[in-house]
Amino acid sequence: MTETAELSFPQDDVESRVSHIMHLLPGLGMNLLTFQKEVSIARSVSATADRELMKKAELQIEDNLINTIRDHFPRDRVYSEERGRSGSDDGEFEWWLDPIDGTRNYIHGVPLFCISVGLCFRGGPVAGIVMVPAFSEMYHAILGDGAYKNHNPIRVSGLSSVERTLIATGLPYKRKEVIGEIIADVAAFISSGTGLRRSGSAVLDLCWLAEGRYDAMWERGMDPHDLCAASVIVSEAGGRMSGFDGQGFDIFFQDVVASNGLLHPQIIELLRKSRKVEGMN
Repeated sequence: MTETAELSFPQDDVESRVSHIMHLLPGLGMNLLTFQKEVSIARSVSATADRELMKKAELQIEDNLINTIRDHFPRDRVYSEERGRSGSDDGEFEWWLDPIDGTRNYIHGVPLFCISVGLCFRGGPVAGIVMVPAFSEMYHAILGDGAYKNHNPIRVSGLSSVERTLIATGLPYKRKEVIGEIIADVAAFISSGTGLRRSGSAVLDLCWLAEGRYDAMWERGMDPHDLCAASVIVSEAGGRMSGFDGQGFDIFFQDVVASNGLLHPQIIELLRKSRKVEGMN
């Protein structure tokens, strides 16, 4: 067993699972790049048809991942974005799969999308693997063992002044209900002097934060499929994640802040001020 501040877990069992997925993902990534031409939005005629294209692409990858996990680790539970929950009720491991994070980018031919595979032990995230097919880049981390990109160690940035930063954000699917809050958040960060970016993939944003390309990010309306893998990569790269009020992180949080750690109090304060302006306190 390996002891960490958060969790004890069987190191060998985790490493075995991570190794299987890391060997599988490059091939699935190549399949995604090939399949991207077939699911182009140019072949679609409506928003409903767009969603069907996204689902078609996601299921191709998701089913491969589920079958691999089922064959090699039959007692593990699997939570996948399209198929939902499957697997055993008595195992201690569970997987959170997002077969394509950045599906709208994907069907538009934009290369900013990734495959995200997160692993939990007794409910706590212990490992994450993220493949970015268009760039042949793979991020991975096991709790207590550091974070890596293509097997090279990565680390968050060292910036401590918010006006010098690049900060990422995204738009939740149910954005109409919170449009006022979104506008207030963006206004607060623009006023602080930071540079804002939106890639269209929250998982990719978190990986870029982990390697120091971005310095922080915030987003509303996230879910465990987005957060499980990337949260381990960010924490093992020296970053910090929390809710909007700075409370301890959980993969079931919907509104999430991530940073290099040094910037975290400033990001939380900017969000607090934006909510006060919007009359949410």
